[in-house]
Amino acid sequence: MSVPNTATLGHHYIRPRNRPSEGRVTRTITFRKTDRELFPSMASEHCCKVDRVRDTHDIRPPSRVSGDLDTYLLERWKGEGGNDPVGVRTLSEWFNKRVLRSVYRINGRADSSVRLDADYEALRGNDIPAYERAELLSELSEDGIDGDAVAKDFIGKSTLSRHLKGCLDANKDTPVSSSDWEIDRIRVATRAYRDHLESALQSLGNKDEIVGVSEAELQVGASLSCPHCPTRVTVEKAYAQGYVCADHRDDTV
Repeated sequence: MSVPNTATLGHHYIRPRNRPSEGRVTRTITFRKTDRELFPSMASEHCCKVDRVRDTHDIRPPSRVSGDLDTYLLERWKGEGGNDPVGVRTLSEWFNKRVLRSVYRINGRADSSVRLDADYEALRGNDIPAYERAELLSELSEDGIDGDAVAKDFIGKSTLSRHLKGCLDANKDTPVSSSDWEIDRIRVATRAYRDHLESALQSLGNKDEIVGVSEAELQVGASLSCPHCPTRVTVEKAYAQGYVCADHRDDTV
């Protein structure tokens, strides 16, 4: 009996990574509960849910990034490779939206960032009326997508944290001081503002109130203007350089 190349466990497909498929015969084996108890090593080849979902939906880092997904997650989490450090919440949301995008593309559903953000919030059900989520589930079902099954593959902050610290044995240095809390709060507020705008714009697009809104690029950001001249910079740039306007930074108002 040949060794199976693919195993089905529940609704997920476990594909061993880094094994060429050319010239191989792919077989599918469904493990019953008793099989999983007797042969736990055969039932799963993944370290955790993050690893399993990554393989199920073929989640990869952005094309501009070199390296694998774990490297990308670690660099963003720790602020390496030219990235600003981010929290596990931001990373888990990015991961989950990649899952949703993968499902949408397989099923031929439009996957603009506006739609993904709005549908993701609806599937999570946070601060979303039950009827709106039910409407989305019905809409997804018409496209051949089981929305509840997709939502079950979403990961939480604690799940990603365990993957980073447990599976990858990584640690993140805690800042000595909390002097940067202000800029972090500005970033959080800007992201929240953007999320609300994109949700509202998605609704307007669905009602044909704004033609082409789903393909349009939304520009959102906080900026500061010099009181003495037309100079205008983003808050983050002002924070990085330490002033709003180079010509008038020593002037008093």
